[in-house]
Amino acid sequence: MVKGPFDVREEEFPRQGPLVDQHAFLLRYAILAPSTHNTQPWRFAVTEDGVRIYADYGRRLPVVDPGNRELLMSIGAAVFNLRVAASHFGFACTVHYNLSGDSERPLASVSLSPGFSSSPADPALESLFPCIVKRHTNRNPFLLSRIPASVLDAFNGLAVHQQPSLVLSIDGGLNQRVGELVAAAERTLFADPTARKDLAEWVRPNWTDRKDGMTGAALGINGFAAAIAPWATRTIDLGRIRAAADRNLCIEAPALIVVQSEDATDHWLESGELLEKLLLTITREGLHCSYFNMPIQVTTFRPELRSLLGLDAWPQLLLRVGYCLADAVMTPRRPVEEVMVDPAMPPLQTFKQHHDQVLR
Repeated sequence: MVKGPFDVREEEFPRQGPLVDQHAFLLRYAILAPSTHNTQPWRFAVTEDGVRIYADYGRRLPVVDPGNRELLMSIGAAVFNLRVAASHFGFACTVHYNLSGDSERPLASVSLSPGFSSSPADPALESLFPCIVKRHTNRNPFLLSRIPASVLDAFNGLAVHQQPSLVLSIDGGLNQRVGELVAAAERTLFADPTARKDLAEWVRPNWTDRKDGMTGAALGINGFAAAIAPWATRTIDLGRIRAAADRNLCIEAPALIVVQSEDATDHWLESGELLEKLLLTITREGLHCSYFNMPIQVTTFRPELRSLLGLDAWPQLLLRVGYCLADAVMTPRRPVEEVMVDPAMPPLQTFKQHHDQVLR
């Protein structure tokens, strides 16, 4: 049976191989990071010194993410996975973000130094390493079971007195008001044909051979409905149905968590790193999560969400967290070979060649 990207096995790490092969192996963990609509908007160039990470703006979402906020957070999440994997395999890892806005340059340059220690450098990162291949978004209903205080404390301790940071709510009344806001924002999004088209571009039938986007099963849709999901998303305003369902999922969740930060490139990248740190911690604790970013994607609702939750910065992501008996469905992934570029070739030329190949 052909292995998929989630089947990466640490015993296959090429310890006696060239550094470029070792760095490429680390990317097998980086590409398992989450991204909005599973667009996977990244490209990697491997060198003897480390990894260069480029944003693939051909995979941006022009309607729901016009400023590339969520795209940059996806890059940050991939960077955090790379940090965790590097630590596990004995590399010192230093990340430099490019804040110049020059798309010709890598968005992040990751320096990797091998053999600095015979054991993992950071025990906190090591505890998250097994969770990279297990982390999946779960859109099924959650149990009403409360989350233990010790686990909530662990979440709160992930980012203390810094930006970006986390705000957690287990207040049922407050969460109900957030759920109402989620529903209102979702109705607004689905009433907009351009927003529906934005989403439909990344919805796949369950038997797809595409390696990106969201299958019907991942969205909780099966059977004939999954087959027509891309068409239905584009042509039918399902806002009232989706909003009612998501409102209930939001209200019934034991906890809601918001990632907050200022609106700036460095904060968005760091928010992505914090998000993946949170997601891996959620996985480690045997919990599940899914996103309710609609009131953040609709600009008129974002200030209302900030005020409702008493945030001191802008909400970047909204998640529900809880226990679930149903397993999450894995989303497709492009193999690492498809997202690597030649470090000697200008990235824009490389991306153009890739898209031309896809069109042919």
